[in-house]
Amino acid sequence: MASVSRHYTRRLAASVFLTVVLAAAFVPLLKVHAALAVLDAILLAAVIVRLVQLVRYPINQTVMMSRAIANNDTMLHIPETDDALLGQASHDMNRILASYRRDQNELETRKNYYERILRIMTHELRNTVTPIVSLTDFMIQNPNLQSEEDRLEAIGIINTQAHNVCSFLESYRKLTVLSQPTMTDVPVSGIFQQLQTLLSAEPGYDRIRFETAGDVVLHADSSLLSLALLNIIRNAVQATDGVQDGYVRVLASAPGGNACITVTNNGPEIPESQLSQIFLPFYSTKKKGSGSGIGLALSLQIMQLHSGTLTCSSHYPFTTFTLQFA
Repeated sequence: MASVSRHYTRRLAASVFLTVVLAAAFVPLLKVHAALAVLDAILLAAVIVRLVQLVRYPINQTVMMSRAIANNDTMLHIPETDDALLGQASHDMNRILASYRRDQNELETRKNYYERILRIMTHELRNTVTPIVSLTDFMIQNPNLQSEEDRLEAIGIINTQAHNVCSFLESYRKLTVLSQPTMTDVPVSGIFQQLQTLLSAEPGYDRIRFETAGDVVLHADSSLLSLALLNIIRNAVQATDGVQDGYVRVLASAPGGNACITVTNNGPEIPESQLSQIFLPFYSTKKKGSGSGIGLALSLQIMQLHSGTLTCSSHYPFTTFTLQFA
């Protein structure tokens, strides 16, 4: 197929030219020499067959592309060529296939993401609502077996569970209402100064060190980026609680012109089995009730909105979160 496409335009033009010449010569040859006319007819038939093959070539490419999309074939690649006629067509087909693959991957990722959220929501809501149902059923079925103290205790439990539901739903809302970022050129030093002010009254602030390697400027939404960094830094500070000489280092740099921010702490190592889980919504390694499990998921979404990445590596004695910007 590649050999056909390499000189497709010239071969197509030559086939058309020979078809016209041989077709025009057939009648005169038939009058002069029957044998030459038969030879001309044979050559004409061969050239027409070749012409049909050449005309069908781009049609076959289009059929291949449509079948690949229909069969969800993510491996197909139309052979590239510098041929004047086919070059742009093959390039556009591959661009369409690449776009389709990206869309499919994104849809699959979103599907898995929302399926996980739905499972977690179902589990959490069932666990929270079940005690409410049990208590209210008992109160309705046994109104005379309860003292005033029992009723007040039951109402208190119901109230607590209702607040837990509201808190959980508020956490979910935060994951789903992120606005599109308003991108501007922002000096990292300004973002760090803002973070220092926000964190200055919080426990463990004395362990945080902000550093910049040169004048790093980001094309980002400063409010969303500050929110992402706050979540990561707070987690890092909590990880160093109780660690002798614990510290959190926030470093901005631009190696090779690609800006990145790293948040490093010397708290406990995160096990390999948990590294793939920590960015999932509502997953938390903290004690129950001490975290919502959405901070890192939210930070990851913010970096994705910036066309960047958020990754984590953990090897004793350091754990590092890296925010890499496009």
